[in-house]
Formats: sequence, structure tokens, C-alpha cells
Amino acid sequence: MTSATRLSPAWRRRAFTACLTGLTAALMSAGTLAETVKIGVVQGLSGPPAITDFGESYLQGMELALKEYRAAAPKHAIEMIVYNDEANPQRAVSLVQRLISNDKVSAIVGTVNSGNVAAFAPMIQQAKLPLMAGPAIASDITLKFINESPSYIFRCSMVEKYQVDAMLDWGVKNFKKIGLLHSTNGYGMFAAGEIQKGMQTRNVQLVAVESGAPTVTDLTPQLLKLKNAGAELVLLFHDSLELVYRGMPKAGYKPVIAGNWGLSSQMVLNIVGKEAIEGTVMGQALDLSDPKAIEFDAKMKREFSTKYRWPVVAVLGYDGMRLLLQAVDAAGSNPDKIRDALEQISNFKAVSGAPAKPYSAKDHECLDADDVFLGVWRDGKVVRLK
Repeated sequence: MTSATRLSPAWRRRAFTACLTGLTAALMSAGTLAETVKIGVVQGLSGPPAITDFGESYLQGMELALKEYRAAAPKHAIEMIVYNDEANPQRAVSLVQRLISNDKVSAIVGTVNSGNVAAFAPMIQQAKLPLMAGPAIASDITLKFINESPSYIFRCSMVEKYQVDAMLDWGVKNFKKIGLLHSTNGYGMFAAGEIQKGMQTRNVQLVAVESGAPTVTDLTPQLLKLKNAGAELVLLFHDSLELVYRGMPKAGYKPVIAGNWGLSSQMVLNIVGKEAIEGTVMGQALDLSDPKAIEFDAKMKREFSTKYRWPVVAVLGYDGMRLLLQAVDAAGSNPDKIRDALEQISNFKAVSGAPAKPYSAKDHECLDADDVFLGVWRDGKVVRLK
């Protein structure tokens, strides 16, 4: 043993204390000793393929955001509690009650179905917990609560009105005869109402309005009526998107199809094929030619491989979770402070079209109308419509 290692007991105690203090500081800077913040998630993760695709894709974006947060010396430990509402409003309400009463979460994220969000959002507002709604898109999700003092209902998702307005502006400029095909469920009827109001404000009449129940297996009769009406552009807001593409050859009819962002799903491409979907137009909030989007797309492919199918939905889950985590960093587990911190974020670097300051006291949407554009399927990829 050398003289350098012959330490007195008192020196060893001081050295140990110094080391322990340094270790504690290092652990605190890494966030390992901070409080645990619970975030509840309700998503549609089973049921109809379109619902599952929305729910899984949004959740994948959230999971990547949380993984990156944990790897970046976070201030807080995050426990994410995920439940599957199966696109069922009663189940969604029950799960939100569990998150509030049993799990004691500080914030909630979800869900796919706008009707589910409408069912549980009042409970969350009453409980004074921040809600990050998404990927539900009904226009009034945040508007119903924005005049509350204060509102706890936020969203990071597409907004129906924004994509409908962009679609109708483009449609009336480029087509003389426009038809509508929608579902008879809650969302389909809501979308049809939005479109008809939008056409009236533009002083243009739809040449035909056709509908079908969500459970139908053939939309050929509706397509024949749209064909006979001469519709060059068909606005598609039916749940079973594939039935339209399957019905068009039977009807001898090939109009341009435009609809909501569900048409940009890789699952739809896989079902109907590249040739059938070519030229289809839809609302978008992610330009895959942007360097940030290219980097995000590559990260998602590495993380989820073939399970990753839907960039625009995933990126809004990613940005929504990052916004929530940034607020948690500033506020800890206190729901009121998280709510306030969301409104105060002013330096956000989004991958989607969300601005640096997404929210204010009178605007709880992460996207504005100018952040939404039209995409189109070209050669198996969704690109910005020129």
C-alpha cells in the first residue's frame, strides 16, 4: 500500500461524503430522484382497421417522444398508463374514470373517436386535469371549453374544419361537378354537415349526396348515382374507404377522390393498391420532403419497423407528447401548473406544422388553419399537392 492510499478515518468520511454529494447531484441532474408523473392514455387499439391504425400510430409517436425524453436527462420520471377504449364511448368514459380516480394521473391523452372525446372531455374538465386530445378531429372539441375559466382541454391533431376548408377551396376551383359520399354514423353525418355548409358559403351546389351505413359491404349503388350525376370529384367521408375503390371498376367510374387524412394511411394503400389510390387527395399536416420530417420518418422506421405505417398521425402523437412533457418539466405533477405551462410554451420546435407557440388562453389547438395543407398519393407516396 502506497502513502497515497493510507487515509485517516476522518479523511475517508469526508471523501465519502463528498463523493455521495457529487453522486446525488448527478442523479438529480439526470432526473432520477425527481417525482414520478403519471400520464394516462386512452386510444382505440382494436376494432375496425382504420380505428386501430389511428390509435396505434398516434401511440407510436408518443412512445418515441417519451423514449427520447427519458434519454435526455429528464427532470421527472414519467409513468405512462395506456388503456384501449376499443372505439367504444362507454368504455372510454369508464377508462377515464379509472385514470382519474384510481390511477391518479396528472394529465390524459386521447382518443381516436371524436364521439368518445365528447363523452369524457366534460369529466376531465370538471376534474381539472389537462387533456391532450388526439387523434380525434371534430372541429368543436376544444371550442366547447375554451371560454371556461380556465379550459383544460387541449388538442394536437388535425381539425376537421381546417382540412375541409382547404379541400373545398381546391375543389371548387378545379372541378365543375362535386359529389359527396359519407357514412351514416356520427362522424360521417358531422362531416357531411361541415361540407354542405362549406359549399353553401362558396355558393356552389353538390351535384349528388350519397350515404351508406358503416356496416355496408358494397358502395357500388351509391357510386352509380354519383356517376349519373356527373360528379368529377367525390368527397369521401365513409368509414370503409376500400369499398369505394372496389366499387369504381364495377361502376365503370373513376372520379378524383378527396377526403380526410385517413386516406393517407399506409394501410389503405396496402388494401386498395398503388394504382387505385393514385391521385387521391386528403388533408395533411406533415410535409415528408421537409428535412425534419425526413429525420422523423427515419427514426420511426428504425424504432417500429413495419409496424410504423402513418407518418402524419404519428408525428402529431409525437409533438403532442413532447408538448405535454415540456409542460411537465416546467410544472411537475401539478395538473393546474401543467395546464398553465402548456399555454405558456413559446419555444416549441415541432416536426409537424405546429408553431413555436401552439397555445394561448383562447386557442388550444396545436395546428392553425395555415398549418394544414392538401396531400396527394403519387407513385405510392403522399406528397404535397401542387
